[in-house]
Amino acid sequence: MRILLVDDNPVLLMTVAAMLRRHGHEAILAEDGNQAWALLEQEDLRFVISDWMMPGLDGPSLCRRIRAADISHYVYFMLLTGREGKESLVVGMDAGADDFLVKPVDREELRVRVRAGERVLELEQMLAERNLRLQQAYSIMRQDLESAASMQKALLPPPAVHGGIRFDWLFRPSNLIGGDMFGYFPLDERYLVFYLLDVAGHGIPSALLSFTVNKILSQGVGGDSLLRRPITRAPYFEPAPVEEVAAELNRRFQLEDSSLLYFTMVYGVLDTRHGGLSLVRAGHPAPIRLGVTGESSVLREGDLAVGMMPDTVFTPIHLELAVGERLVLYSDGVSDCKNAADESFSESRLQALLAQTRHLPLDASIRRVGDSLRDWKGDEFYDDDISLLALERLHPATD
Repeated sequence: MRILLVDDNPVLLMTVAAMLRRHGHEAILAEDGNQAWALLEQEDLRFVISDWMMPGLDGPSLCRRIRAADISHYVYFMLLTGREGKESLVVGMDAGADDFLVKPVDREELRVRVRAGERVLELEQMLAERNLRLQQAYSIMRQDLESAASMQKALLPPPAVHGGIRFDWLFRPSNLIGGDMFGYFPLDERYLVFYLLDVAGHGIPSALLSFTVNKILSQGVGGDSLLRRPITRAPYFEPAPVEEVAAELNRRFQLEDSSLLYFTMVYGVLDTRHGGLSLVRAGHPAPIRLGVTGESSVLREGDLAVGMMPDTVFTPIHLELAVGERLVLYSDGVSDCKNAADESFSESRLQALLAQTRHLPLDASIRRVGDSLRDWKGDEFYDDDISLLALERLHPATD
């Protein structure tokens, strides 16, 4: 090892230096604390043996300066002193010293104490290398998660108007990729389908299940779609009842192990001609309905999440959405979003904010929600996905 040896006594300095060289170490010599500090600034030195009493900068003061400095590696510091007793030990340890060596210096004691310090530095080096590897692995994982979050967002449909119904949304991914997903599309010229789902947990398994369910639902107009059923008259099919769609998903995604990958969901079908709307709420936060004149209500009827129990019976909610009314679906990442005081944003706060911004265009109202959540959280790092899907009936669809 290269050891910085500091002492204002030239005889002692040369004697200890000779001992260190005999044990295979290289001794870098300094005659006082200031000279030692200058060497530490210039060279990569990780072991210091310093006399206690020196003019200018003494041993404890040199140790304090090293501990206060922004040095990328650890410097093992041994105080060389003629002092004995508890008081000297306390002073030296308070200054940041790792070990002590009492004069006159014994060669074998010097050898074993240096070896002890050497082991500490070896462990520090091993930890530094492991931390570097962990940081590199974390960086790769972070890049992968950011790519997955981008892919997740790319699967979301753009804000749009279908059959006199305006759709808009808010989405912000969590620190760890989550399982939120939503979609909306015409099932035919008359009916619209919309949904918002949230897979329990975070990480790749949750995201994969979310992508799978989204793929099943987004293929709503395919020939084997579970979202519609055949009839004997034109147009020869009609939307499948919402409770049957939920039941079929529940059958397909039963838990087969202890991974607990179930998902909550709101799934609905809307008749654009007269605004008739049917939906199921499977373990999901209750949708918020906003009337034309500013009144609001919460649709609390609901059932268990999809995938939890094999025999769950899903009960449909039927309502008629008048022209100008809005319906807002959201995930628990919105209501459970915590501020610095560990207080949740809450359903009631969201409902009040949506009612207060009811006079604004739909996209402006949603932006206000996003701004409020950012101000509430205090940063852009969310513990859960933030997803909100809103729809507004602009006018009846024409035949």
